[in-house]
Amino acid sequence: MPKKSGKKGKGKGKKKAKKTIAGAEDIVHSLLKSYERNCGLTESQISPRIKSALRACKENETVLSTFILEPVPLEKEGDLPVLLEPLIAAFRQERYIHIQDLYVWNYPMTHENMATVALLLEKGCYPLRYLEFLDCLLEGYSLQRLTRSFNICSTLTSVTLDYNEFGDEGARCFCKGMEGNITLLSVSMCYCDLGVESGDILGKMLVKTAVRELYLDGNNLECKGLVNLISLCAEQAFYESTMRAEEAAKKLQEEAEKAERESKLTPQQKREREQGYRSSGLSGDEDGIDGKKKKKKKGKKKKKKEPPPPPAVGPWIHKLHVADNGIDGLAFKKELAPLQMIRILKKLIMFSNCFEELDLEKNLIGDMAAKEVLDALEHRKETEKLGGCKVRVTSRIKKDTFDSILKLGSGLKKKKKGGKKKKK
Repeated sequence: MPKKSGKKGKGKGKKKAKKTIAGAEDIVHSLLKSYERNCGLTESQISPRIKSALRACKENETVLSTFILEPVPLEKEGDLPVLLEPLIAAFRQERYIHIQDLYVWNYPMTHENMATVALLLEKGCYPLRYLEFLDCLLEGYSLQRLTRSFNICSTLTSVTLDYNEFGDEGARCFCKGMEGNITLLSVSMCYCDLGVESGDILGKMLVKTAVRELYLDGNNLECKGLVNLISLCAEQAFYESTMRAEEAAKKLQEEAEKAERESKLTPQQKREREQGYRSSGLSGDEDGIDGKKKKKKKGKKKKKKEPPPPPAVGPWIHKLHVADNGIDGLAFKKELAPLQMIRILKKLIMFSNCFEELDLEKNLIGDMAAKEVLDALEHRKETEKLGGCKVRVTSRIKKDTFDSILKLGSGLKKKKKGGKKKKK
């Protein structure tokens, strides 16, 4: 079972020196010239934002790792558009291996555009960590082409696809392309017109991949979709809790049996045992002195820092954001749906050792369901003795319940987005 990342040890809070790259000015200059040349060949203009960023890097003798591409308004006839293809071509022509984050905003991505990005990832030499496509009119078929390339780009850990209304079909294509992936950790599909069916689709993806953070705000999962999404994770959390309880009970039993054996010993047996411990202790001390002398001569060997273990694949989730998803009992004959859903969610909150964040804001779950959330947080803290879980719920519940949840599950911050678009 994956554990929460611990605090850093010595040197925490110290600023790391910036990594200098030999010939950074020439590298950036070559990329800029190649990009400008490609724009001339494709009758497009260079992105003002990227041009400015590259020039700043030239002056500072550093390389640019984050690229943000967005269209510019065509104010008059003859104005040239900003295109994605010339930029990607420049990366490949110059073998620019310093790109880590690629943002594409409000750009109509065709299947050819997505294939171009996928081919860049499939080269394997570009260490991309983060991809973001905001409001890019993405479709399911092109999504599947992109996600197939994630298996080759082992550095990619986070993908954001917000404000692309590809619906359940898009989610299905995304998950189909994700088959066998063990490196991607975070997926964001906010305001993507996902329905109840997507809950089941994404739930199966959670079990078979290393994805542990899901941001799904502004969709239509409803209670049923959320249940399908988290059911296997909740069952796994309950199973692990049972195993922890069994291990604790076994340890207590062993200690009790040991104490019972001690109590049955006669005074003579106790004295003999103590004498045996002393004699073995003396010989151990002598060995220890010799050992210390030898160690002083040899000197201490530095331990090699072991690489972090690969992310765990299985039904574990760390962060779940499902704000504004119609998770309520307002639909006809679904008045009890929040209570049925909360029973599953309660298991996850109470028993999951790795669960860190839950956002249920703008979902009218009702007072009874909110009380269940509060009970789960209290059980997690007092009975299970697990770490804190940040929780946010709607304020349209009883004030004392809301305040208690706020107190126990405080600290959840809204995820910042690059785009400014809101839900329609």
